[in-house]
Amino acid sequence: MIRAIVIVMIFTASAALGAPQTPSAPVLSTGPDERIIQTPKSAEWEGEWVSVSSQVDHLDRMGLFQKAAAAAKGPVAEDIKQAFLKRFRSDMGRVKISSGRFTFLSPDGSTVIGAAQYTYDGFVEQMSEGREIQWHRFIFAGGYNKYPVLVCSEPYGMLGQWMIVHGDSVVKMKTGRYDAMAEQAMMLPADLSAEAIGDALDTPEFTAFLLTLPISKKSEGGGAP
Repeated sequence: MIRAIVIVMIFTASAALGAPQTPSAPVLSTGPDERIIQTPKSAEWEGEWVSVSSQVDHLDRMGLFQKAAAAAKGPVAEDIKQAFLKRFRSDMGRVKISSGRFTFLSPDGSTVIGAAQYTYDGFVEQMSEGREIQWHRFIFAGGYNKYPVLVCSEPYGMLGQWMIVHGDSVVKMKTGRYDAMAEQAMMLPADLSAEAIGDALDTPEFTAFLLTLPISKKSEGGGAP
């Protein structure tokens, strides 16, 4: 069951984040595809999380990208790995969240990189492939200042997985497609080991998903003969 849920999360991370809760706050602006709602919503991301991209070398050693390359009959495993990282690349390997405080850690949790306080700045609801998605915005308030703005998707699925978008692309953006940004991480509970993540993704469905990514054949031998 968990394997299936994680795979569904991978395939629909940008579009199927579950049914959003109906806020009671007034709509500040509306449009055909999105609306911004300001509400005193408390954080839903309490806990400690690890990014899938920080575990990508383990997925590589397990042969997940090699399996996709064999099915692709063109791109090599490194091409597919880089396509995956292009979609989910992030330097945010691990984060602990409590009462608006984000503590950024090394992927294994052994080193604290920095901690910052954020204030909640409302959320955007967007339609994507017929589904409504919530993207929640947090503004830097003090501490470790590497990430002035963080945009977190609504947690979804049995594992509570979610996406976090960061970087220059969202600093000035009040509206827009947050799921289209380059610097984003897919977050899973930190107590889920690299082996468990790899086992969950070692399926034909995940292989098929990898082959839907835009793949640049830049590695040696990556082109078709």
